[in-house]
Amino acid sequence: MSSDKPLPEPVDSPCDEPAEKVGPGKPPRHTRFKPGQSGNPNGRPKGSKNFATILQQQLTKMVTITVDGKPKRVSVQEVIARRLATDSMKGTTKAMELLIRLTSAKADEGGGNDAARETVLPDKDALQRIQKRITKLVGEE
Repeated sequence: MSSDKPLPEPVDSPCDEPAEKVGPGKPPRHTRFKPGQSGNPNGRPKGSKNFATILQQQLTKMVTITVDGKPKRVSVQEVIARRLATDSMKGTTKAMELLIRLTSAKADEGGGNDAARETVLPDKDALQRIQKRITKLVGEE
């Protein structure tokens, strides 16, 4: 089974170079980035937004809701706050707990940005009554 064709000579024989360790954190030399070459040559696309920016845009978006039979334009953030307050007044324990946590965090922070200052929160007496109801309900279970 001998063939008349001569064997091709290897161009770059791995035996010519000293053995190089290849493994985790040490890729083969030919696949490494060259000095001055970036792994992301095009970079971040212009106009791309992070999650916080997108969330803020969605919360400030204006929507139309019906209040007392009349249409009213309010922000999504206000709709969420109204729903949270309404659910708390209906006796939903999770909504009450969230409302208390949010209001106590707001009180702890002391200030905040303009959007947080504009948010209308229930008075302290109402929150204390809600908190008493929650502790009473949790104690009964």
